[in-house]
Amino acid sequence: MTNTTRLNRRAAGLLLLAAGSVAMMASTAAIAQDKVIRVLRSPVGTFQGLFIAEEQGYFAEKGLKVEISIGGSPDQNVAQLQAGQTDLIMTAAASVSTAVAQGLPLLAVLNTQDQGDTPTTGLQVPPNSPIKTVADLKGKKIGISGVTSPQAIALYRALRTAGMTPADVTLVNMGFDTMIESAERATVDAIMPVGLFYPLAASKGFTAIPEVYNEIKGTAAVIFATSKAFADANGEALKAFTEAMLKAYEYANANPDAVRAVDTAQTKMPPDYIATRYIAPFIGTFQRDKWAAMNKDMVEFGFIPRAPEEAEYIWEGTPQ
Repeated sequence: MTNTTRLNRRAAGLLLLAAGSVAMMASTAAIAQDKVIRVLRSPVGTFQGLFIAEEQGYFAEKGLKVEISIGGSPDQNVAQLQAGQTDLIMTAAASVSTAVAQGLPLLAVLNTQDQGDTPTTGLQVPPNSPIKTVADLKGKKIGISGVTSPQAIALYRALRTAGMTPADVTLVNMGFDTMIESAERATVDAIMPVGLFYPLAASKGFTAIPEVYNEIKGTAAVIFATSKAFADANGEALKAFTEAMLKAYEYANANPDAVRAVDTAQTKMPPDYIATRYIAPFIGTFQRDKWAAMNKDMVEFGFIPRAPEEAEYIWEGTPQ
């Protein structure tokens, strides 16, 4: 065998090896591209990052296909997650704490926004209401979505500060989209709307009782959560999801018009409202001390039997 023949055969072998490596890489990429994550989003706000990540190709870059569906209240979304009808949900920190304290293995994956200096929720009363302070709430009915929500915790904290107790008010659980009309018809005396419905109520003449909102400033507004089983089995996919979403948050914070475009496409809010509404900064991390303090108060208010440890309710891969 000549040296030339040996060289040719060696070169052919190297080409076959390279081709095999390329095929293996392509196969791995195809598997990644086939990874589907089902997300149940919030119906009222802070979901815009999902659509921005999709439109900007951030999910595709990470080899993910994200299927987005509209969910319900925070507690309803938790129920659907537990039923295996979705992989990730947008819910409230209080709902996750409640589930974990009751023995359901849920983990917070990513924040969306904190309750900042500009309120996006809080206690509001209809025009001409006699309610001017928290003390005026005694004996009143308050419309709220989720009796174990951050809004309920804020209300109970405000009652405590005013020397009152949760027994001094009646919470009426209702959908986000029915609160304003219910208050206008005097079915309830006050409401605690969330997201886009809060400024909508203000545009209709509703007045805020500010000391209630002040009780939850700094806590997470809406979060992404999953089951412990899904997190354990899909750690790399969750990491890819959070990385894509953090890029989407950065893009959204720099391009508010992109957020407004999602509002236009995904909500039925009036165009003039969308064009001028306040857009809170998107934030992926949690203020963990605020969450721990909330859990402690939830025990005091009788929402949960115990305050869970941080490792029980925050996924180990969550951005810090």
